[in-house]
Amino acid sequence: MKTKAIHNLLPDDPPEHFCIAPFQSTRQNPYGRTSPCAFGAGEWRFEDLTPLERWNSNELNDLRHEFIKGNKPDACYRCWAEEDAGKQSLRQRQLEYFPNDYKDFIKTGDWLQGPRTAVFKVSNVCNLACRSCGPHDSNMFAKEGEHYKQQYNLGDRPSTGNRFFVRKSPEHVNMSEFLPISHNLKKLDFFGGEPFLNVSHLELLEAMEHPEDTVLFYSTNCTNFPTDRLKRAWNNFKKIEISMSIDGTEERFELLRHPGKWAKALQVIEAIDNLKNELDCEVYTMGSLTVSAMNVFDVDNIYNWHKARGDVYINMVQSPEYLSIARMPDYIKQLVRQQITNKEVLGYLDVDSFDSATWEQFKIWMTRQDLYRKESYGDVFPQMYSLMYER
Repeated sequence: MKTKAIHNLLPDDPPEHFCIAPFQSTRQNPYGRTSPCAFGAGEWRFEDLTPLERWNSNELNDLRHEFIKGNKPDACYRCWAEEDAGKQSLRQRQLEYFPNDYKDFIKTGDWLQGPRTAVFKVSNVCNLACRSCGPHDSNMFAKEGEHYKQQYNLGDRPSTGNRFFVRKSPEHVNMSEFLPISHNLKKLDFFGGEPFLNVSHLELLEAMEHPEDTVLFYSTNCTNFPTDRLKRAWNNFKKIEISMSIDGTEERFELLRHPGKWAKALQVIEAIDNLKNELDCEVYTMGSLTVSAMNVFDVDNIYNWHKARGDVYINMVQSPEYLSIARMPDYIKQLVRQQITNKEVLGYLDVDSFDSATWEQFKIWMTRQDLYRKESYGDVFPQMYSLMYER
């Protein structure tokens, strides 16, 4: 179905489960994968299409049509699962962030000319190899993935059990090709890899015609200082939002965010906080906490650490499955219910059920990564480690 035909089907008011993202957002990665969602729902390979052709693709129009019909597309399972668990989903947050976009941007037909927001996974270049991450977001797994391939005869694909093998060389999104559809943009989100290491996105920032109307968002691992060139570019924009990803402090940070150092993270956090006094534009900072089976018993501690500094967003690990708290054994889930108080996390425990094979993978990979990295998960998170082998 053509994009204009999709527009003509829009009702006066959005259906109950409507998501505005397919009509006002685009997400790009360095390898030509495109999605309307920051989480990658409905991701397609469009390597040979221009950004405008991607915006008008049949695949994206089919997804738009599903939302117009009031359906809950399977591709968007993450939001449906979070909403069922009582957690505010990305779909709901986007409606809250842009409360008037349905009437003032979508129904008016402005969306036909291009997205209002763009999410860029700018590259897979990163200086960390976090245990909850993988080579799709960090080239730092190159040697580690090769080690697992040779040591455990795992092959080079997730389907063979080696999700850490780096199959593609480091790449950066070609930002300049998005200039033709940038006139609608009011918010740009940059993820990685590590966006503070990415230079190519400056090509877009420095070429935008009306940056004073645009908000920039960054998700950073807090181990890299923003450069002077980046700060100069930021000064031209309406607002800079920085989400600082911290899943544990001190030795917990260093195990989860290998090979990051907590002392360096504190220095970068201080520098980011000081941007409010250093830049001419508005600066907003927040915390981001990724919750997995690795750190679930420490959730209240790290959440309170974030909350003492400001707002905090909780990100629940869904992939790999062995890190999902919803896949933990029931006896561990029960202990979590007794020992932590965070309602978002508690609600997520029942999104899925225990799977013995998946749980075995958790134990296998904690051990393998300990051996390769010369670390000790058991020393850093002793409670979960003792429970892993209790039954």
